[in-house]
Amino acid sequence: MNTSLRKNAKYRFIRSALAKQYDKAALADILHRAENHYAALSAQCADAPHGEQFHLDNTILPTAAIYKALLEADSENALSVTHGALISLCRTGNRMMRLILRIPGMKGLFMRLLPKMALKMFGRDSGFDYTNFSADKTHLAMDTTICPYCKYAKLLDVEALMPTFCESDFATYGGLPGIRFERTQTLGTGGSCCDFRFIRE
Repeated sequence: MNTSLRKNAKYRFIRSALAKQYDKAALADILHRAENHYAALSAQCADAPHGEQFHLDNTILPTAAIYKALLEADSENALSVTHGALISLCRTGNRMMRLILRIPGMKGLFMRLLPKMALKMFGRDSGFDYTNFSADKTHLAMDTTICPYCKYAKLLDVEALMPTFCESDFATYGGLPGIRFERTQTLGTGGSCCDFRFIRE
């Protein structure tokens, strides 16, 4: 596992998002603190199963490190700034998906590939568990009952981030042209499951 935040794929975006909120001196201090937290958190998760590493490296660890740094440097705004940075990043990905899905034939291809992608990225080998899985060319349904985002939010003492992790799904998948994303509850906000639904319109 990479133990340097500066080498994380999300670092440049995180730095850019924080630069909109803080002056150079404050930004340098926050990033220094975040680098130290990232190294410590990475060491704490060094023995995590291989399938969970993608979610740790891609989202959980950089977000947790920034949040912990902000708790020290700007506690009053720590959660809102961290939330804003992650949601903004997800919306960037969402804009790219919207452009791709406007290409003729891409909605059908997306729905054909979605089941395999869901089971690979959010299946049991990646630390999730689920029930009621069903999929065809018009829909995908999946009720997640175990989530590594909840697991590591508790382990790393950043439970306040759980609703942000949940909302990031809507920022990523909401508003896609011709494909409706629905969810009525999440484990991270006290639900009994995360009831994911993708519906071809």
